[in-house]
Amino acid sequence: MNTKKLAILFFLMGTVPFVGNSQTAIQGNAKITKLTLTQAVETALQHNLNVRSYEVNLQNAELSYQQAKYNQLPSLNGNMNQAASFGRSINPYTNGYDSRNINYYNVGLNANVLLFNGGQLKNSVSQSDFNLKATREDLVSIRENISLQVALSYLSILNAEDQLSIAKTQTDITKLQIERTEKLVRAGSLANSSLLDLKAQLANEESNLVTFQSNLDINKLTLLQLLNDSSIQQFELERIQVPVPSSKAYDVSIADIYTKALSSQPLIRAADFRVQGAAKSIEVAKAFRLPSISLNGSWSANQSNALKTIEVLGPQTVNLGNVAIGGQNYPITTTQMKFGEGTTVGYFDQLNNTQNKVISLNLNIPIFAKNLNKTRVSQANLQRMNLEIEAERARLTLRQNIEQAYVNMLNAAKRYEAGNVQVFALEESFRASESRFNAGTIDFVSYNLQKTNLDKAKLSLIQAKYDFVFRTKILDFYQGKSLTF
Repeated sequence: MNTKKLAILFFLMGTVPFVGNSQTAIQGNAKITKLTLTQAVETALQHNLNVRSYEVNLQNAELSYQQAKYNQLPSLNGNMNQAASFGRSINPYTNGYDSRNINYYNVGLNANVLLFNGGQLKNSVSQSDFNLKATREDLVSIRENISLQVALSYLSILNAEDQLSIAKTQTDITKLQIERTEKLVRAGSLANSSLLDLKAQLANEESNLVTFQSNLDINKLTLLQLLNDSSIQQFELERIQVPVPSSKAYDVSIADIYTKALSSQPLIRAADFRVQGAAKSIEVAKAFRLPSISLNGSWSANQSNALKTIEVLGPQTVNLGNVAIGGQNYPITTTQMKFGEGTTVGYFDQLNNTQNKVISLNLNIPIFAKNLNKTRVSQANLQRMNLEIEAERARLTLRQNIEQAYVNMLNAAKRYEAGNVQVFALEESFRASESRFNAGTIDFVSYNLQKTNLDKAKLSLIQAKYDFVFRTKILDFYQGKSLTF
């Protein structure tokens, strides 16, 4: 969730109670779970799918970082090849055709060590490290955002409960007034119309009670969805001591809050880490333009059923031809040893006799790559510029949100102070009007106006009180402070 969306969420939660047409998901027969603010936050963090998704992203970033480090190690590969040739085949030893089935087996090892590649691997490790740090900050950020949402939802429920309590109290007052009026009507001191007006007033207040109860149920449903725990269906919140609003209570300036937020907000740190990672990606791209040196070594051997031993069959007389002497032909012969094909040479003997060992030092010099390397560097520079803009935008949005939250906090404190004075004055006025109404010296319209004004003022006072708390918690959040009260 970015800071702009977060600010909109805070504004909506702080200025109006949750309203809507959805029905509560809390079941009347379910076990009641008692929750403190700390328990609610821990439960939400444990079950929130976004948090779990970011945890998976972190594990993936850790693997990428480890792999970047492993890429600096030498490589070793082994290979085995088994082949069979049928019919008229080429003898791998004589390189001539042989009309028989030939089996051929080859085994080998190959090792490679990169000695120099312009710092590409080293900078890749640094880039992966910065990306890992940024991902860690992303996880911290989503956890803090979920915690703040739970805290604000918690306060919204307390706000709705207080408003419902005030509405019930006002309804009880109206019911008592109806009882008094019924007695006065029976005594003939008041007209029956006054009683009817009061009953109509009671019906209106009871209708408002339904609205307040609906708001409370929806706020509870919101928290229930944040918790995302199927074992919790009905809960009660522990009441917390909400501070009394005062414009002088928050003595930290906007500049100080912003300075602390720059170092405490994980979104800012994540943006800075990504900029540093982008700088390393430029170095990685530049390395493609430099020569690379590697050392290679290999070993191989082979075996085939075509390689046979040679057996001595014994001497034999070979006729070399005839020579004519005095008209008489005389045969010319010689004695030679006769050799024949024996058994197949042993498997390990063949491997030992056919070993091939190679060591090589390779130098690769990039000369022309269709401008690809230059494009890589340019794209890496543009990516860094884009991330720098994003980091600057995050700082600007953060400062604007802090300024807005600070002004809203001051206004909420002032509204509370003014509302407190207004409630006190209206309570005194209502008591006087109630006495005069009971005495029959004022009509119901005047009495109802006083009561309605008092009810609205009390509800507005409660709203201003929690609005102030919302704003202070947002400012605390920007400074990295605890959500405790």
